[in-house]
Amino acid sequence: MVTLQLVLLFGASIFFALNMGGSTMAPAFGVALGARILGRRFAVGLFCVFLIAGSLVLGKLTATTLSRDIVPPGTLDLRTTTIMVGAAAAALFLANFLRIPQSTVWVTVFALSAVGVVRGNLIESTLVRRFIPVWVLLPLTSFLLTTAVTRIFYPLRGWNTRLHEHLQKHTWKMRALVVASSCYVAFAAGGNNVANVVGPLAAAGVMDTTNAFLLMAPIYAMGGIIFRSPTATVGREIVPIGLFSATICNLVTGSVIIIASLLKVSQSLVQVNMAAVLAVSVVKDGSHVVLRNSTLRRVLGLWLVTPLIAFGLTWLLVTVLG
Repeated sequence: MVTLQLVLLFGASIFFALNMGGSTMAPAFGVALGARILGRRFAVGLFCVFLIAGSLVLGKLTATTLSRDIVPPGTLDLRTTTIMVGAAAAALFLANFLRIPQSTVWVTVFALSAVGVVRGNLIESTLVRRFIPVWVLLPLTSFLLTTAVTRIFYPLRGWNTRLHEHLQKHTWKMRALVVASSCYVAFAAGGNNVANVVGPLAAAGVMDTTNAFLLMAPIYAMGGIIFRSPTATVGREIVPIGLFSATICNLVTGSVIIIASLLKVSQSLVQVNMAAVLAVSVVKDGSHVVLRNSTLRRVLGLWLVTPLIAFGLTWLLVTVLG
């Protein structure tokens, strides 16, 4: 019976990791793929290498929070963990099916919170004092910082006109910067978002965090091959920005996510990246153009619905199945 439960748990975890990779690949390499700088397989290879590096350097910080600070140690047995991970994976699969990059963090934390609600031992202070403030402040920081940096280079005037002329003569440099900054985002994601699947495994006592990261990070990366649609949505439908602006977004996104990891809080890479992208669009095109983007409205709507699905499904199954 225990063996069957382990098989189900690992199956759910692998499915969850693949779905997370499909969603995370979008903000990390969406522009590089959309501009056809890299082939998908090569991009996934880079994604995998830097995910593993980031997870080994910073991953334990956020994994510890997810495994101990939302519900007390001992709450997540094999059955409960399988339900929670499976519900989160199902909600994220819906977003990938609809071609929308979704917050892997939100579905994980909402599913974990549902377990705490059913068991009556949710550690509310972690959510109120740490997660929610960071979830609000870091995307706002991403937006404001990207706005400030972008306004230095846009609109064209004086010295920055000469800079843009120089960059246009050396397009290969900008393409290289986009790739390098995409790898930086992948490193940041490895240090923060891979913990969404590792944390529950560690809490259930199935694996130690280091081995779990080494197992799940490559599987996470493979999601970038299997779930291609979210990457296409970011690379072609939501991101009306050039190579230089994309580099700014990537550098801000990666830095903000690393800050979240140092704070030991899981932070949505998708939302931080989207805040940076919106900042560029507002500076270059105006807020009225951004607000008319139908794809953006669809993304924002699903961001609210999907975590609620993860919460509701987890609550229902844990209540019924015990």
